[in-house]
Amino acid sequence: MHTSRILAVAGSIIGIVGLFFTSIETDAEALLPTLNQANPAFPDGLPTVWGGLDTWAQVVLVILIAVVLYLALRPVISRVMDRTSGITVAVIGVLLGLYAIVKWTDASDSADSLQGSLGQAAQAGLIPQAFEVSPSAGFIILLAGTVIVAVGGLLAAVQSSNG
Repeated sequence: MHTSRILAVAGSIIGIVGLFFTSIETDAEALLPTLNQANPAFPDGLPTVWGGLDTWAQVVLVILIAVVLYLALRPVISRVMDRTSGITVAVIGVLLGLYAIVKWTDASDSADSLQGSLGQAAQAGLIPQAFEVSPSAGFIILLAGTVIVAVGGLLAAVQSSNG
């Protein structure tokens, strides 16, 4: 398999793995169901990155990943992708990376909001302490995957001799 194709496939797989991490992390995760029962403003758990996406975004994401995999795995895989396929894969990688950044900023806002709510709950004596909340490492893994996909596409576009 050509290096550009390996990068596109590996980046897709890495990105998919990142989708299954929770979108935010906190040591208070076990307390959330109880807090949610007391006050429905608290989430009852932490969603995954995938679960935090709108349905339309999930559909588009699946289609774009399928396109990348189709372009990377169509014959002859021992050769570089053609230039058009390489550019398409690179653009998809960049678009997915930009969307991952947007979702990371949304997760940062959610983390700040939950951290503030946990702080108020701690002041009210509902929980033993205020907990820190932050976006998860899933976004870093997701971003790494999108960068690898984009690099695979760019590599194919540069190395390809045909249009």
